[in-house]
Amino acid sequence: MTEVEFSMDPKWVPLMELGDKRATTRTKRKCNVADTFTINGQRYVITRIVRKPLWSAANLYYQTEGFRTEEEYKDAIRTYYPDIQEGDDVWVHFFVKVDPIGEGVSQ
Repeated sequence: MTEVEFSMDPKWVPLMELGDKRATTRTKRKCNVADTFTINGQRYVITRIVRKPLWSAANLYYQTEGFRTEEEYKDAIRTYYPDIQEGDDVWVHFFVKVDPIGEGVSQ
């Protein structure tokens, strides 16, 4: 288990804290399963990483990312990666909160 750096737009942090955002999509793989990262003083552990074309990731994971629709998800991704195309691969990194005392994960 390694602590990794994940930048996160501050507007997504409340969704993470509520558990509504349980994944983050990137154009590159940023870590490995079991790695941890800290956002706003809260630790998270990576539980799964999948590689999919953008259109497939949008279809499967938009809710896990905290969005109401596939289009909201794709629009948000394009704000960070303006040149991304529907068929371009993305890496979806799934995560859960780690208990403050470090003894497991929060649900």
